[in-house]
Amino acid sequence: MKSRIGFIAIGQAGGNIGKLFEGKGYSVLYLNTSQEDLQTLKNAKYMYHIAGGEGCNKDRDKAKKLVAEDFESIAREIREKMDVSMVFCIFASGGGTGSGCGPMLIDLLLEEGLLGERGTGAVGAITVIPNEKESPKAHINSYECFSELARIEGMAATMVIDNAKGDKLVLNQRFVDLFHDFVEIPRRHKAERGNIDWAEIEETLKAKGMLVITEVQAKESSTAAVLESLRKSIFAPMEADRVIKYIAVSIAGSVDVDAMRKEVGIPLDVFATYNDKATICCISGLSYPKARLDAVYDKAVEHQEQIIKNLQATSGFGMKKDVNFLASTKQAASREKPSRRDLMKKYMG
Repeated sequence: MKSRIGFIAIGQAGGNIGKLFEGKGYSVLYLNTSQEDLQTLKNAKYMYHIAGGEGCNKDRDKAKKLVAEDFESIAREIREKMDVSMVFCIFASGGGTGSGCGPMLIDLLLEEGLLGERGTGAVGAITVIPNEKESPKAHINSYECFSELARIEGMAATMVIDNAKGDKLVLNQRFVDLFHDFVEIPRRHKAERGNIDWAEIEETLKAKGMLVITEVQAKESSTAAVLESLRKSIFAPMEADRVIKYIAVSIAGSVDVDAMRKEVGIPLDVFATYNDKATICCISGLSYPKARLDAVYDKAVEHQEQIIKNLQATSGFGMKKDVNFLASTKQAASREKPSRRDLMKKYMG
């Protein structure tokens, strides 16, 4: 599986998670506007400093401009380094470099078809939602970032690590372990009652929408325990609308998939196998975490009046509500057969 999936780690937060994936043997390309941040990635194999960048200090527009100006070189790096069938871009939604670059880069990668000759060309996202103690600017960036991700057509799964769930370094390690254990199911878990192959793992990862993974040790594994683990996972909370596309599960213990479907929703398909160590359950095609993003929005505008008074900023737009009161209103370009220039205009106004 390691030869099929690659990661583009954008910004400092992306780099931290990327290093954990590289440590497990995956191909990772690190992109950053800050040379100093790249220098902290000891022994990283593939790094690229975005031309003209000296860090973005949570300025999403600055990051977009730098990517637009250097996209030819970035694309060349991806073509040369990412010899895989599926790529996930890793970034923090509340930062500058990753939050600004992430959605635009995903859209450009899909439009340019840079992975097309090596497989499906699927491109997804791994992103992080800020905790409530982070700055209003981080929450503004996060809400705007998700508003852009939600509009990308043809995108694969989005995995949303929620920094409100604990220490970010612990969450990062837990996420990488969960992802790795999930994609390794075809190699590690074989059963007479049924198997999961790579095509089914790939289909699960390609489903647009949010994806969550949980793992429960065999001695504690039951339907109720798996459902509780999903509710308390490191990911942003699942919506109650029961929108779902796939369940992929390797079962250890007494887990009733039919009972799970009654709780989480009726999927298009279920992929199942069995093992004797731990139940690993992945659900994909979920709605984006609206309730959690509403909380991000509320935090972003909590001090709006005072910030506007201080900065004399104009209002902008968000996914459903005006959230970026620090930047001018942007005009979204049409998605109908866009050129690269059109896509860049879409993100840069």
